[in-house]
Amino acid sequence: MKAASVPAEPRPNVPAHGTEAPYASLELSTGKRDLVLSSRWVNAAGFLGLAGEARELVDLAQLGAFVTSPLSLQPRSPARGPRLLHFPGGFLLHTGHPNPGLGAAVRRHAAAWADLPIPVIVHLLLRTPDEAAEMVALLESIDACAGLELGLGEVDADQAARLVAACTGEMPVIAQLPLGTPGTVFAAAAEAGAQAVSVGAPRGALRGPGGGRVHGRLYGPAVFPFALQAVAALRDCVRVPVFIGGGVYNRQQAHALIEGGADGVILDGVLWTEAERVLANDGAGAA
Repeated sequence: MKAASVPAEPRPNVPAHGTEAPYASLELSTGKRDLVLSSRWVNAAGFLGLAGEARELVDLAQLGAFVTSPLSLQPRSPARGPRLLHFPGGFLLHTGHPNPGLGAAVRRHAAAWADLPIPVIVHLLLRTPDEAAEMVALLESIDACAGLELGLGEVDADQAARLVAACTGEMPVIAQLPLGTPGTVFAAAAEAGAQAVSVGAPRGALRGPGGGRVHGRLYGPAVFPFALQAVAALRDCVRVPVFIGGGVYNRQQAHALIEGGADGVILDGVLWTEAERVLANDGAGAA
């Protein structure tokens, strides 16, 4: 990840690293609404469902916030062909982000969001600024929605800035871009009004059962070294909180990201296997 050349200055509302416990609360605010995370752990969008349906896998109260599965303005159908492919050190997901559309999801799940023990961050799949503004206007009337994570996808700095600007309003905004995105794009999203940025799964491709290429998002332990390297680059680029994950499968890896400059850690595949290896009680480590 190429870091932008930005003078090192203290980031507002972010304690200096090394001075706070990894589990200290974190607040994102627009001045109109506050998003307060009681811990620095959040789930990756898509790994616990639209309203915590997979809560049997993890005690949601141990997370700082619940991030919904990705939602688009219009309904989306599942991707065709293989959706899960394994490779040494991880796996590729090619799902197509199936969902009922934002309006239907709000009608079905807003009450459940209000009953969750932690704040709810709705993850939005964005295509155009006009569409983004329409989605945000709908969610600003939902009290149970505490913040937004914007799935910006593979965009340049100008596109990122325009999408983020269309979403700024009452709710705190977290701009998500794939691991490997240039630091200048993260910086543009932050300068456009995002209260935080997050680093999503990198994109990749594998040979499918029929011989063709299957493109998708990469997860698993093999991703961790790239995530740890990306933290240092982002610390030089943005002055807002940074959430990052990728290959975190134990407490030590989570600590390494925090110590390396992350303000929050995103948990993905570990939630489906051994969440307790990261979400142990305070002071308890995991091998």
